[in-house]
Amino acid sequence: MYPSSSRPTNPRLALLVIAVVFAILNADITTVNVALVTLGKDLHASLGDLQWGLNSYMLAFAALIVAAGRVADVFGRRRCLLAGAILFALASLLCGIAPTLLILVIGRILQGAAGALMVPAGMAIISNAYGAEQRASALGILVGVSGVAQSMGPLLGGFLTAEVSWRWVFFINLPLVAVIMIVTLRAIQESHAENASHRIDIAGVLTLAAALTSLLLGLNAAQNPAKNQVAAFGLIALSLALFVILTFIERRTDDAILDGKLLRLPAFLCSCVASFLLGFVFFLFLFITAVYLQERLGYNALTAGIALAPLSLVLAVTGVMSGRLTSRFPLRTMLILSCVSLALGLTILSVVPASYGYIGMVFPFLLIAAGVGPGFTLLNTAGLAAISAERSGQATGMIYMFRFAGGAIGVSAASVLHSALFHRQLVFRLSETPLSFAQQKLLEQPGAAERIGQIDSGLIASQVEQVLQAFHESFAAAFAGTLWLNVIVPIAIAILAMMLLEKTEGIKNTPSRDVVG
Repeated sequence: MYPSSSRPTNPRLALLVIAVVFAILNADITTVNVALVTLGKDLHASLGDLQWGLNSYMLAFAALIVAAGRVADVFGRRRCLLAGAILFALASLLCGIAPTLLILVIGRILQGAAGALMVPAGMAIISNAYGAEQRASALGILVGVSGVAQSMGPLLGGFLTAEVSWRWVFFINLPLVAVIMIVTLRAIQESHAENASHRIDIAGVLTLAAALTSLLLGLNAAQNPAKNQVAAFGLIALSLALFVILTFIERRTDDAILDGKLLRLPAFLCSCVASFLLGFVFFLFLFITAVYLQERLGYNALTAGIALAPLSLVLAVTGVMSGRLTSRFPLRTMLILSCVSLALGLTILSVVPASYGYIGMVFPFLLIAAGVGPGFTLLNTAGLAAISAERSGQATGMIYMFRFAGGAIGVSAASVLHSALFHRQLVFRLSETPLSFAQQKLLEQPGAAERIGQIDSGLIASQVEQVLQAFHESFAAAFAGTLWLNVIVPIAIAILAMMLLEKTEGIKNTPSRDVVG
């Protein structure tokens, strides 16, 4: 299908191309995140619908990554890397030209599928290209590149959205994909896994995807009073039933995406569950904060990107540093400190007065980043230390699956919680202001702060001012309430961390085998 080279893989060029892959995939979340409000205004999408711009990508990635790893082992890592790159380019083009939110979501799903195909193939290529001593250094470089991409994502996404168009957040992927393909064809030799099973757990993939999709659709419907609430709860019940069915399917499948042998290891299971919870709370925080900066503080996409850059940079630096410190400090202590930092940051951010503006958010931002960055890295390290090295690829895929499944559900939860709290606060504060239902709904749409002038029909100047104040106060209260309700999540992660390390002796001195955190 593709021209093959008889020359062996060039390690440096292979590392370059996989670094570009990880940079694109990590930046693609944070770049889109700051573009969502502008995107929502252009595509006439509600805040509840905007969540699909993020969680459709994560849902596809989570559902497919483990199975994609086996596809790469069977059909060739180089071939899958190229196929994933082509699919990612086509999906990015589709997102860039999307005339409606539905088309954008389809493109994001395809992007997630392409990412799931490229990540395990790229990791296997690096593992084959480098010896045991050099491999850890190569993986460390990928960690650093991923962190820098995450930290630069808000700046890049904000600049493109504010100065050019949100569509260029997707178009910019095209030349980068071209680099990936050219270097891959010239410098990477095809490789397969010896004796790899050709069986792929298609039933498991489809059931997991259906369960996650039903849950997200149910949560989305539940937040809209205009929709049939019976249908919303029916979708949630269906998702729970599908998760139960998934457990039975996986028990009867030799090549399951949820390998029961790995999940029966207490340390690895705790790592996966904690990764799910950390993904849940972090992506919930990231989504709702990007919206808050633009809707409540009035930032444009570029300013919001600049505001989020310190958080992303600290997250990247602390993530890399924590991986290097696992041989010097007890992993249990580091994990607990990360959870304390995250919980403290969420608590402070939920109680700091809105009148403090961005200045009041900087310190809790840094605390949250100092908790999340090490958290992802340390949970990977703890989980992988509990299994044999030859199964680390599959185990890594499962940890990623739990993390991004948690992230997708977290974004939906953020939308549900914020919308419910905002609606409740707004109704209370506008109880004496004669707004129609349509005018009130206008206040609950992306970009409402810019459109409040459109609802002055029949209102005197003082009432318009009351509406503006009610909007700002309600939005701030909903933001604080959403964060406060999730402070319990890092506490749960800390408890799991203690359980994890009680079951695993000597893990604190185990050199980090962490993949990109």
